[in-house]
Parts: sequence; structure tokens; C-alpha cells
Amino acid sequence: MKKARIATYLANILDHFDTSLYGFLVPILAPLFFPSSEPIVALLQGYGIVIIGFITRPLGAWYFGKRADMVGPHAALITTITGMTITTLCFTLLQPYQLWGVGGAIGLCILRGIQNFFGAGETSIAGLYVLENTEVDQQHPITSLYLSSTMMGIFLACGVSSVLFYCDNPQLYWKWPFYGSVVTGITGWWLRHQVAPTFVKNESTQGKTNWRGIIRLIPITGFSYILYSAPFVFFNTFAALVTRVGMKNLMLSNTFLMIFDMGLLVLFGPIMRKMDAQKLLLNIAAVSMVMIPILFWYIPFVELLGAVIIRMIIITFGVAFCIPLHRWYVSEFPANNRYTTTAIGYAIGSETLGRSFPAVGLALWHLTNFAIVPGIYISLVGLWAIFNILLSKRKV
Repeated sequence: MKKARIATYLANILDHFDTSLYGFLVPILAPLFFPSSEPIVALLQGYGIVIIGFITRPLGAWYFGKRADMVGPHAALITTITGMTITTLCFTLLQPYQLWGVGGAIGLCILRGIQNFFGAGETSIAGLYVLENTEVDQQHPITSLYLSSTMMGIFLACGVSSVLFYCDNPQLYWKWPFYGSVVTGITGWWLRHQVAPTFVKNESTQGKTNWRGIIRLIPITGFSYILYSAPFVFFNTFAALVTRVGMKNLMLSNTFLMIFDMGLLVLFGPIMRKMDAQKLLLNIAAVSMVMIPILFWYIPFVELLGAVIIRMIIITFGVAFCIPLHRWYVSEFPANNRYTTTAIGYAIGSETLGRSFPAVGLALWHLTNFAIVPGIYISLVGLWAIFNILLSKRKV
């Protein structure tokens, strides 16, 4: 299992490099594919195409979750990384509005939908896969290593995107990161093929779909994802609009913040080794609910250092919340449908509440002109998450 974990960590780095590129490149892609007289409208359209994932991510989660429960997670993960690599290759064939007109935007939406279909299986299955045959007191450290590999992939995508922002005309070079991600996807596919699967097919173990568990997971996973998308994706555009800090400096600070995030993951995993997962989730969500609106209210008054500190605080909440989640999954949901339940719940929650937050947050600010409003939205999602965590009938 150790070899399988290492291969999963490495493949996960490469996979999240592929999937994170679009979010970082929206400020570059939006004017190319969604030309508008108002930059904020183009940005909303660029972030807003995540709505296609409302359909494709749950479908992908259902398909790959069932496949993981029936024939094993290894076989499902081989398929997910293959599909994502082919989809990324297709991104390099797209042409902007100037050449393809509305066809370019339609193609972008379709490819994002397909990428979400395969990505739904990847992000929800791999995290549980690394916990198979693991002692309880080792689950938090192993989860922290897996999440660190996720952040490493995002860090690489952020670094490549930052280079583009420092180019004189980044619109000319937007395809180059996607060319590179095709290479990383092929490498990840090869790594996963080096591990022999240990799962024994047994269709009789398949249980009924746990709809109650799926519904409970929507706000919990959505809140967890918002705590990532707020500081790393939403904040870059939002702070550039409401402060005097430039986009280039905000993107550059992402590099430091990614390193900070990975450091916290490595640190918090061993510290949380023997802590109760459910209590951790409840306490962190409660503190976040109180602090985040205050932090958002303060954003318009800060310079670059203040913006970095605010993001560091939100990142700390996010890291502390996401580490106990996987142990909570393992103890909360039966093995016969665990992959299906968590995959669908994560897909719906991360898509409807998490990935949509940059668009929703910008729209709320645009309508109200109050910086605190996106923070209040996050707190309401956190309250919803706390309620569903409390529905647990079992101790972790």
C-alpha cells in the first residue's frame, strides 16, 4: 500500500496542476472568450461557466463512485486521469472570440464540463484511497500528505500562471500552460499504471445509494472548498477591485501562500493525530463563521501585507478543517457505498457552493458594494455545515 500511496501522491500533484490552471487564468481568458465593455462582466462570465459543472460533476461522481465501489478505486483513478489528460489536450485547440466568435466560448464551456466529469471522480476517490488499510492514528498525517500533494499541484499551476501575468501580452501565451499540463497528465497516467491494484471485485457488497449522507455532505464539502477558493482564487480579483493592490502583486503573493498552506498541512497532520475529527470540524467551522465576515469587512482598507495576512488566516481555517474530513468520511459512511456517497456529496457541494464562490462572491459585492457581504455568505454556508455535522450519530 505504501507504493500505491506514493504513486497516488505524485499523480495527484500532476492532476491538480491540470485542473487548477483555468481558475488562475480566468483574468486572462475572460477578455479573450467573453469580450465585454465592462471588465467585471467578462470576469463574471469567465468564472460563471462553472455552472456547467452543476450537472457534469455529480454525474462524474456518481459514475466513478459506483465504479470505485464495484471494481476498486485504482481502476477508477486510471480512467479519471486518462480523461482529464485528453480533455486538457483539447483546450489547446480552442480559439478565442476574435477567430471563432461565440463558438470559442461554447467550446470552452463544453471542455470545462467534460473536465469536471472526470475531475469529480479524481478529487473524491483519491483522498479515501490513500487511507485504505491505515491505522486510525495515522489517518490525519496521511491525509495531510495527500492534501499537501494537492497543494503542490496547485502551487505549480499558480507559478506558471504568475509568469504569464508578468508577460507584456499574456493573451498571446495562454495555451502554453495547457501544453505543459498534457505532459504532466501523461506522466501521472504512467505512474498509476506502475501500481498493481489490490481490490477484489465483489458486486454483492454494493449497497443502496446513501442519499441522506450525500445531502449532509453538500454544505460540509462546499464550506471546505470555499475556504480554499476564497483566498486563492476569489481574492486575487476581488482585492484588485476594492484595494490599491495590483493583480500582479496578488498573484505573486499566491506563491508564498501556497508554500504557507503546504507547511501548515505537514504541521497540522501529526498535531491532529489523536484529536476527535467531529469536534475539530465543529470548532473550526464555528471560529471561521465569526472571523471571516470581520476579515472581509477590513479588506478595502489594507495594502499588500494586510491582504496577505487576511488570506493566511483564512488558509489556516481551511487547512484545519479539511484534514479531519477524510477520517470523518471513513468513520461516518459504510464501506459498501463510501466512495459513491462521498464522491457525489463532494461533487455537488464543491460545485454548487465551492467552485461557484468566485462568481457568487463577485456578484454579491457588485450588487451591494459592501465588501463584508461575500464574508457573510461564507458564514451562512459554515452554519449550514455545522448543522449537518451535528446530525452525526456516531463518534469518530
